Amino acid sequence: MKKRLKKKLEKKKMGAAMPPGPAVSEMPESVKVLALECWRIKKLLPEFQDNTKHLVLENSVEKMLEALAKNGVEVEDPEGMEFRDGMTLEVALFEETPNLKAGRKIISETLSPAVYMKDRVIQPAKVIIAIGTGKG
Repeated sequence: MKKRLKKKLEKKKMGAAMPPGPAVSEMPESVKVLALECWRIKKLLPEFQDNTKHLVLENSVEKMLEALAKNGVEVEDPEGMEFRDGMTLEVALFEETPNLKAGRKIISETLSPAVYMKDRVIQPAKVIIAIGTGKG
């Protein structure tokens, strides 16, 4: 096993292409579900700050997200970002708000996050966009 790792490292140093990993479409559904559920728990954690055990749960979620990241799986929550046409998102709703400057578009809520595997979109984020109608 050490010999295989040594060969891979030598090939990488010489600039040779590494053998491709599993195709993105081969990502098990269970891995995607795990990523989504970790995001949901992380998003709910602030509501449980009064419970002393919330830190244990927060630590566990972070460990699971780190394990996913080590395997090329990333979860991205675009909430609060400026919305631009062409973003890889699924827009569930556009809602007008006087709290934003007219024409400004912000991702006001994430219904489900984007999931990436090795920098490829596995699932685009599903979001609500706030469109400003206010002045100044």
